[in-house]
Amino acid sequence: MIFYFTSTGNSKALAEALAQTIGDKTADMSVLLGQESVSYEFGNDDESLGFVFPIYGWSLPNIVRTFLGKLTLNGYNNRYTYFAVTCGDDVGVADRPIREALTDAGLMLDAGYSVLMPDCYVCLPGFDVDSDKERREKFSHFNTRVKEIAAKIKLCSKVMDIKRGAFPWLKTNVLGALFRRYLVTDKPFRTTDDCIGCGTCVKVCPMHNITLEQKDTLNTQQPKLQVATNVEWHGNCTGCLACYHHCPTRAIRFGRRTEKKGQYLLAKHKEEIALYEHD
Repeated sequence: MIFYFTSTGNSKALAEALAQTIGDKTADMSVLLGQESVSYEFGNDDESLGFVFPIYGWSLPNIVRTFLGKLTLNGYNNRYTYFAVTCGDDVGVADRPIREALTDAGLMLDAGYSVLMPDCYVCLPGFDVDSDKERREKFSHFNTRVKEIAAKIKLCSKVMDIKRGAFPWLKTNVLGALFRRYLVTDKPFRTTDDCIGCGTCVKVCPMHNITLEQKDTLNTQQPKLQVATNVEWHGNCTGCLACYHHCPTRAIRFGRRTEKKGQYLLAKHKEEIALYEHD
C-alpha cells in the first residue's frame, strides 16, 4: 500500500507511477483523514508500505504527522517500509524527522527516496514556480527515476537514496524550524476583488480549513442586489498552498509575498510528462 498526500499533483503522480510499476495500490491521506480513524489490513506477506508526500521546509508536512497518528495497520509485522518524497531542490536531513514520526506511529523505516519535481513554493522573496525550462527538465527525468526507485523497492533495499543538498543539517534544523514556526500559517491569506466565489479553495483544502460565505448585498449606487463572497481561513493550515495554486482567477494572496508570483498544477502540464507505463 502507498499512502500519499499531494497539493499540486506532484506527489500523486509519483505515488501512482510507483504503484503501477511495482503492482501496488494507492490511497489519498487527505481523503482518509475525513474519517475518525484510519485502518488498513495487509493482504500478503510481500506487500510493502510506502508514504509519498512533498517536502515542506526540509521536513515532512504536518498533515502527514496527523495522518500517522490516526493510522492503524493490521498485519504490519515490520514489513518493508519506505518514503518517497517530492522536492523542488533538496531535502536536507528530512529523513530524520520522518523516521521519528514513523517511529512514534510504531513503524520501522527501511528506506527513503527523493524525486525532483517542479517547485511550487511562492511565499518568500526569491521563491517562485519553476520556469518552463526548469519544469520540463525535471519532468524529463521522472520516468527514469521512478524505475530506479521501483527496482529498489522490489528488492527491499535498505538505502537512503535522497538528495540532501548543501548544508543539510542547517536547512532542516535551523531554516526549516523557522519556516515551520512562522510560515506554516494561514494568517496572511486574503482574497482580492477577483474572487468569484466559486468555492474551489474550500474543495481542495486537505485540512477542511476554509469556508466561503455568500450573501446578497445592496449596491447603494446602483440599486440592485449583488453577491458578495467572504473567504475565511480558520487556523488549521498545513502550508500546502493548494488554495493558492488552484484558484482559477488568482484571487488568493499570502499577504504581499505572492504578488506577481506564478501558479503551478501538474494537471496543466500533463502533456509534458508521460507518466511511467509498465513495460
